[in-house]
Amino acid sequence: MLPDELSETVPEHLGPDQLAQLPSGKRLGIYKHYLKDEYARVRSVHEQGGGGCEVAALRSEVIDTLLRSLFLTATAQDSDSSSLSLMANGGYGRGLLNPASDIDLLFLLPKASHRIDQHQRSIVESILYPLFDLGFKVGHASRSISECITEARKDPITRTTLFDHRRLCGNPGLSSDFSHQFRQDCIVKDRVRFFEERKSDIESRYNKFSSTVFLQEPNLKESPGCMRDFHNLLWISDALFNTRDLDELQLRGTLSMNACNELKEGFDFLHRLRNCLHYQTGKGTDILTLRLQGIITEKFHYRHKTKLRRIEALMRDYYLHARDIYQHTASVFEIAEIETPVLRPFKLPFRIPFVGRSASRTFDGFVVEEGRLSAASEDIFSEDPNRLMRLFLHCQKHHLRPSPPLRKLIKANWHRIDKSFNYSTENRRTFRTILEKKGQVARTLRIMHRCGILGRYLPEFGALECLVQHEFFHRYTADEHTLRCIDQLDALLESDNSSVGRYRQILIDVEDPYALYLAVLLHDSGRAENVREHIDGSQILANKVCKRLHISHGRRQLIMFLVDHHLTLWRFATKRNIDDPEVVAEFAGLVKNRRFLDALLLFTYADSKGTSEDAWGSWKESLITHLYRSARIVLERGYGTYDTEFREKLKKLKSKISDELHERY
Repeated sequence: MLPDELSETVPEHLGPDQLAQLPSGKRLGIYKHYLKDEYARVRSVHEQGGGGCEVAALRSEVIDTLLRSLFLTATAQDSDSSSLSLMANGGYGRGLLNPASDIDLLFLLPKASHRIDQHQRSIVESILYPLFDLGFKVGHASRSISECITEARKDPITRTTLFDHRRLCGNPGLSSDFSHQFRQDCIVKDRVRFFEERKSDIESRYNKFSSTVFLQEPNLKESPGCMRDFHNLLWISDALFNTRDLDELQLRGTLSMNACNELKEGFDFLHRLRNCLHYQTGKGTDILTLRLQGIITEKFHYRHKTKLRRIEALMRDYYLHARDIYQHTASVFEIAEIETPVLRPFKLPFRIPFVGRSASRTFDGFVVEEGRLSAASEDIFSEDPNRLMRLFLHCQKHHLRPSPPLRKLIKANWHRIDKSFNYSTENRRTFRTILEKKGQVARTLRIMHRCGILGRYLPEFGALECLVQHEFFHRYTADEHTLRCIDQLDALLESDNSSVGRYRQILIDVEDPYALYLAVLLHDSGRAENVREHIDGSQILANKVCKRLHISHGRRQLIMFLVDHHLTLWRFATKRNIDDPEVVAEFAGLVKNRRFLDALLLFTYADSKGTSEDAWGSWKESLITHLYRSARIVLERGYGTYDTEFREKLKKLKSKISDELHERY
């Protein structure tokens, strides 16, 4: 028999004395009744607003009790039941199981699996078969300690699955030996490789999900900023800092108090969402689809007047939590790299590798070391608040990135971005210099956005943060879409693809990149105003920004034109007859000059590509470039020349068709 403390964790009606002598069918009925009652209790906690982790932990405890009962019953007549140990792995090993999650089990053997005896095999089968009959999806393996370690060192997924383990029942000495040996052989002695595996996991997942938190239909387990990122943070912290307790990470200075709280709240929110997904679909789904978003807003009791506003509120909550997890995970990896020099630099998507690894140097109150910008003292921003803007120019000019401590210091000084900061002549000039650096703007703006500065300096852009766009063709939130448009402009100068050659050359020839980039930043700002046509709201806000930034009349004309007409080229090209000279003339009359036309073509290209990869197809491009070429002739050589050339082409086409048609036509 097993120790008394294990028997005490199993209710009397599920104990071996009551179940061992019953036929298997009756035992199965008792287990089904137990699960039905307990699942109803767990769901009740969820529906009454219970925390996501609380509900997941309750389900895990229900399964713990079931498995211990199965184990006790299977070994009721066994004098050698302690020869193996039953272990929980993966999410179950972490003690968190969502309503339809699979369970992962390890039957830990004292000797190699090929030497398992009939008695041990009988115990394993007596546990697994009832689980299958009860409808569980079970991942399971029967291995010795050495076999587990061999498999873990060969396969990264097995390594992390076994990293999250705990003993359920069976031989405590065997499970203790496994824990010690696994940590030594698979983690401590293999930290660099483990770090590289986790980094590779992040990079491959991010590539799969467009390298952004702000997806229209995110995967709660795998998308950037979701559960797998949180798990990676814990695994790396455990491997390199010897703890996966967030409060301990705060005490050692790896996380701030705010970061610690944001991680806890974010992870709990993800579990609550996932619990709801499983309950609503009746299966282990992870994708937060548009249809399910509407259902969940009702279950979570969002009180906004319309369904669209409720979905906006839900998804903004999701994006904020996912962004926090995404950013704090990146910070922990970066701190791990700093504190463990043997590790390769960890770089998230959208980060341009810094140039070289120079010795440390100090300027303007900052210290540069290993490609990172740090503060020379805690007082640099109180001494000169304008450093909160200049630091991003330093990052742009020298290909640097703010260190994790500097990012914390920036956040602690957000209050310095006030009216005087936003109206400062120096900051205005610094911001303009950043936007004038063609090809290097997107990276810098993303750093500013991550540090919480961009939306504070430009509140008109800040209102777009995590804002859902309800058009189905928009894959991203309004702020992410805007930054992706700027990504597309910058990418033109890096590309050697001949298919974008015309756009690259136009961008090279642009004389006022400041106006172009600022117009892109502001073109969707009206979406946060709840006006019928977002362009109208964007125009009002763009004009307000131009006044605040003291933008000259000529530059302001271009900015206002691009904001007001950023959909005009697309609409004319796809909805009007672009072979009609009058349509071309009408369009050219709106554009007015070649400078505006070139800027509008670049804008249309970036706006489409920044919406989704599918939004700029060859057919759409052919229509837009055809209209662009026609309008350019009108603007450069006059409508009369265009009309004459058009009629000549039409005459030749009619003649050619006439020659090829049968004479009776």
